Amino acid sequence: MKYIEFFETIRITDKGRFGGKVASLGEMFGANIPVPNGFGISIEAHREFRDKPFSEEFKSELAQAFKHLGAERVAVRSSAIAEDASDASWAGQLESYLNTTEDKLAQKIRMCWQSIDTKHAQDYAKDKNISENDLLVGVAVQAMIDPDSAGVMFTANPVTGNKNEIMIEASYGLGEMVVQGAVTPDNFIVDRTMHTVAHFGISIKEQMMVYSKGKNRIVPVPEKLKDRSALREQQVLELADIGVKIEKHYKKPQDIEWVLKSGKLFIVQARPITTI
Repeated sequence: MKYIEFFETIRITDKGRFGGKVASLGEMFGANIPVPNGFGISIEAHREFRDKPFSEEFKSELAQAFKHLGAERVAVRSSAIAEDASDASWAGQLESYLNTTEDKLAQKIRMCWQSIDTKHAQDYAKDKNISENDLLVGVAVQAMIDPDSAGVMFTANPVTGNKNEIMIEASYGLGEMVVQGAVTPDNFIVDRTMHTVAHFGISIKEQMMVYSKGKNRIVPVPEKLKDRSALREQQVLELADIGVKIEKHYKKPQDIEWVLKSGKLFIVQARPITTI
């Protein structure tokens, strides 16, 4: 296809065509990291259709790719060329849309493209000395996982800078609540040398985001789960092992987003930690 490739054929060297996020997902998919399958939409599509309707060819490619993916709903994530570099993560600057159905896919792709034109994104690019030529956005379209719990993981402690500690944050439902700081998540510290959980910080979790009746909704956490850990100890250690594998692959500490469904862990994003 002209504008689209599946993760299985995309590698980190394709960053210039698909942006940092798509290239990272394809790279991890190829390295047998448990990444939900998906496809990347190239920056050529952004360049060609940013100011005009999609061509019949592009619409046909989108329909074919969505059908081949076989997912009822997808996550649609912005993937800028200059994204996830060692000094510019773009974290929180560009848009992602969870639980997107096929009929809304084209709209969400456009909204991802438009997120690079917002004032805060433009100011971020200026601060990082990113050239106008690099302000193009690829898009990751990834099979949606309805998680039991989700969160973030840092393969070096972002608070202390200790590279022997992995920090994991977890809460129930979709991970957006953790990423946006809308909940106080459970917090775990894993000692990499001892391969043990050195710290269990279990919070009272009042709210979670779930997909219900066609929308992402914030609902109360069931009473019996509020004070229960969103991850079991063995799952914390298994997740830490995946984080170490990703860090070794990229040769630098990583900021990772993960989800858990029916006891199985998936990685939905990884970028370099830029604050250590």
